[in-house]
Amino acid sequence: MSTLRPLRGGCQCGRNRYIIAVPQNGINEAQVLFNTESAHQIPLATPLAAYIRVPLSWYHSTTYSFFPDETHALIRRVYTHPSQQYSKRHFCGYCGTPLSYWSENPHTEAEFINLTLGSLLREDLRDLEDMGLIPEEEDDKATAGQSPAVVGRNTALRQSYGVPWFDGMVEGTRLGNMRRSQGVKQSHDGRVKVEWEIVEYSNGDESTAPTEEDNDVEMPNPGKRKLQDRDDSEAGAVGN
Repeated sequence: MSTLRPLRGGCQCGRNRYIIAVPQNGINEAQVLFNTESAHQIPLATPLAAYIRVPLSWYHSTTYSFFPDETHALIRRVYTHPSQQYSKRHFCGYCGTPLSYWSENPHTEAEFINLTLGSLLREDLRDLEDMGLIPEEEDDKATAGQSPAVVGRNTALRQSYGVPWFDGMVEGTRLGNMRRSQGVKQSHDGRVKVEWEIVEYSNGDESTAPTEEDNDVEMPNPGKRKLQDRDDSEAGAVGN
């Protein structure tokens, strides 16, 4: 049975790794799911839980120990909530990355496994749209002929999430209108440390860029004068 290029994933520290072997003619059995139920929000610590649901037979995982005392059971931890004895959650026992959710409620669901979308490698995450797992919007063709919006000052700090299809999903929503950028830089000798955080919010009413006419208008400001005007006025004061 021929397969497509496997989707790869794992935890942040690299001890847990897995692949999803997608059959050439079985892509329709995979699904990208978003869930807002508290049973998924709390374990993943996010208001929007995202999974890729695939048949259990496609999923192949392994663990890598970095030190002799690290066992498979310590690296790939399993948790079952007392009120959800029909399900299991797997996560990394060292870096804490949530990896998968499996449930046998209903019984037919036991043949599938839900892998956290964020645990996929970034380049493979981008490929989900090309594989047909992200539905295309019906109005794509209608918007294709429209002229692109003029980029204004409100988009100057906008940064991409790094996954084009996800950017397209949040574009135009309140989530897409608010972006955050932060970082830390430290000098080589460790004596200087700079931290910054930029939050940019757009309500969609500022999509027009300033015109040339607006840029050429000079507001009167007594505190700002040309150097020649200042010298002339000072010379006149001395002469008087």
